[in-house]
Amino acid sequence: MVPGFARILFALPALLAPIAASAFSLGSPICEVNSLPLVEMSPTLADPPPTGWGIEVRPWYVPGQGQQVRIRNSDPAREVRGVLLWAKSGPSAGAGSFTLDRAGLYQHIPAPAPCGQWALSHTSAKVKSQSDLVFDWTAPEHGGTVILRAFLIEDCGQPSGGCRSHQALTPVTVLVEALFVDGLEGSNR
Repeated sequence: MVPGFARILFALPALLAPIAASAFSLGSPICEVNSLPLVEMSPTLADPPPTGWGIEVRPWYVPGQGQQVRIRNSDPAREVRGVLLWAKSGPSAGAGSFTLDRAGLYQHIPAPAPCGQWALSHTSAKVKSQSDLVFDWTAPEHGGTVILRAFLIEDCGQPSGGCRSHQALTPVTVLVEALFVDGLEGSNR
């Protein structure tokens, strides 16, 4: 066998690996996750699985206006390596848009995923403290109910990033459109 051909055959399996296998370090290639485990990442979950994660946001929104969304854990020392956060107004409709952070920790999901700006994910497997899990979200111009949810890969203390089994889904957070008389809606943060 020709040595160059043997190298190509050796490298071929790595080239054919599904893109989801690299999602942990490069961000999510999909818009949302609704069940665990995410088999492409890990066929098992940590035992015990991460708990205590949730989304903090006021329960209403004003169409077209911004507000902060925070992901928190009941234990302030808990950290994450991977984040996927999304907002939807229906089974196939995204809602509003997330503003990218100045530190470059997050990105909108790249094509071919049809996420637009209603979902974002991490740009690296760097450990992120809960102070890094603050996002600016602008509500959609149209009304209706919006749901927010996050998929997280909690840090497991392995510097090589081998935490894919530490998957967590936050509970669904429901936001309703607020109807106010001009000037009564108060601060949006």
